[in-house]
Amino acid sequence: MSRENRQNIDRKTNKPSLKSTESSRNDQLLNRANEIRRDDDIVKTPKRTVYDIDYAIKWFIENEIQPQVNANGELIDVPVIFSNGEKWDNVRRLGYLRDEKGMLQSPLIMIKRNSLQERDTLKKLDINRPANGNQIVYKNSYNKKNKYRDELFPVPTNEPMSSEELYAINIPEYVDVEYDLLIWTDFTTQLNTLVEQIMPYGTFAWGNEFNKYRTFIRSLSFETINTVGEDRLVRCTMPLTVNGTLMAEQEYRKSTIQKRYSLKRVQWAQVIDAETMLYITNLSDQSGSFNDADTIAVSGSAALNPINSEPATKNEFDVYINGQYIDKYLYTWTPIITSPQTINFNTGSLGYTLSSSDTIVVNGRWSTE
Repeated sequence: MSRENRQNIDRKTNKPSLKSTESSRNDQLLNRANEIRRDDDIVKTPKRTVYDIDYAIKWFIENEIQPQVNANGELIDVPVIFSNGEKWDNVRRLGYLRDEKGMLQSPLIMIKRNSLQERDTLKKLDINRPANGNQIVYKNSYNKKNKYRDELFPVPTNEPMSSEELYAINIPEYVDVEYDLLIWTDFTTQLNTLVEQIMPYGTFAWGNEFNKYRTFIRSLSFETINTVGEDRLVRCTMPLTVNGTLMAEQEYRKSTIQKRYSLKRVQWAQVIDAETMLYITNLSDQSGSFNDADTIAVSGSAALNPINSEPATKNEFDVYINGQYIDKYLYTWTPIITSPQTINFNTGSLGYTLSSSDTIVVNGRWSTE
């Protein structure tokens, strides 16, 4: 059963219903790497709606194109409105629009959305669920969790790679939205002026800031409205095709943005030569011989560290008595490059005294020469 439909099921007594499964394959295991809390960040879930596309087109016409006509020797701004049900009903019946007082509104630009369809050239691969990896990944420049530190003696300390904070966002739906710009003016010269002001913006990205969409202007049509007892109106219908994107905050009842962390890696700043590698990996055992109740002797000399030409330190050796590891704070010893070595034990803290029958082994970096 898919992770999304997993419920508390007693598999000994109740078998899962095949009607609620999405496939006949084995159950998906929960990946804890993808279960990262989002309530401690300030990143907002992205959202792109049909309203955003409508607003972008209207905002661009009003603020970027700023259509104007000459009326009675003055330049006046042409109002831009969006077609709602009542307004479009008046336009469809009468061919023009009146205000609340019954006056003809002219000049005027009305935006009407006709259709919305998925873009054939950029379809998503959806087979019940989005395919894994079918996402856009953004990297956050700041990550408060980069606290990993590590040291490997005697190799010099190297700074680890940071664990980057990533946000995976679903690929949006690519759609084509068809609009009609209905333009009314009193005179043909005014209509020509508005068309000339809008036409150069074909194939531009219409919108504001990050809410922009490529827009194409199609074939224009013109008509003249002559109503008995009314002023003459000329109208132009300008079709627009907008390449838009849609993304809801949730898809399939899941958030469209997921928080992740990249894997931490360690990069070495230098190449380790053969002698250093041999020193690091060459560990051997030496037997300790009984001297007295708290002292042993080891017949061996400590290896020289090729990095600093000093003998291997106490931290590079482990002592075992009768197979039991002995903590380093329980004995005193400074390794030297001559033989034998003397190790003194704190038998009070150790809890017992040494005897000749004890088997003592010291593992570490001993000289092979």
